[in-house]
Amino acid sequence: MSNENKNKTLIIKSMAKMLSDKKIVRSYIKGNTSIKTLDEKGIKFAKPL
Repeated sequence: MSNENKNKTLIIKSMAKMLSDKKIVRSYIKGNTSIKTLDEKGIKFAKPL
């Protein structure tokens, strides 16, 4: 039971981080957030080939 609760907690934390990251990236695309802010949050874009 304890292990199941830990997994649920971990999933909830991961989902919250994904939603937060999604909002920040959308803000960057719209021009409201700088690339430096993304780097501070640990979000990195893939380098084009």
